[in-house]
Amino acid sequence: MAADPYLIALFARGWALTRNVRAPEPRHGGLYIEVGKPDQKSRYVFPALEPDIIAELAQRIREPWIYLKICESPDKVRTVLPPGWVIREPDGWIMTSAITPAIAQVPQAYRLSIEEAGTATLQATIRHGNEVAASGRIALLGETVLFDQIITDEAHRRRGLGRSVMQALSNAALDRGAHQGLLSATEMGRALYETIGWSVHAPYTSAVILG
Repeated sequence: MAADPYLIALFARGWALTRNVRAPEPRHGGLYIEVGKPDQKSRYVFPALEPDIIAELAQRIREPWIYLKICESPDKVRTVLPPGWVIREPDGWIMTSAITPAIAQVPQAYRLSIEEAGTATLQATIRHGNEVAASGRIALLGETVLFDQIITDEAHRRRGLGRSVMQALSNAALDRGAHQGLLSATEMGRALYETIGWSVHAPYTSAVILG
């Protein structure tokens, strides 16, 4: 299940947009993103496992919280990592879907809004009173759009709010000329997204030295 390098480059660019960090830059055979958070200083994104490149880069990195994000299974990634590295979120996936129109309905007492959240970025928010019940962002990448940070507050789950966020963002993306969706998901997220028409493009493994 080989990842498309072009799609993964779009994914990295979109991720940087939704997180309001600098655009990826080519480095060490992958795409490097400066994140600047205590638990994630930066990340390298690779569309495939290049054993010699990954092993050499992992040997060079001695600081914690610099992530390697690789489109390959955890078992294969683990074989090239030196001691000290751990696999995080072992069941990750890059997923894709055609974007289709949908009616974004929310239960009574909830209200949905969409607003700009940065350069080529939109955010959908569902509120219950003054409380944010669910939210999500998209990065507009031409005909492709990255869905990111789709979150439902624990107190408001099992009411279809996450699906409503996805539907509202899909409609906004269609209005702006996008036809293909892209996202990363955990194993639990994968099962949910598959029920609404998304399919797996490639595995997505995260490795890091913990602090």
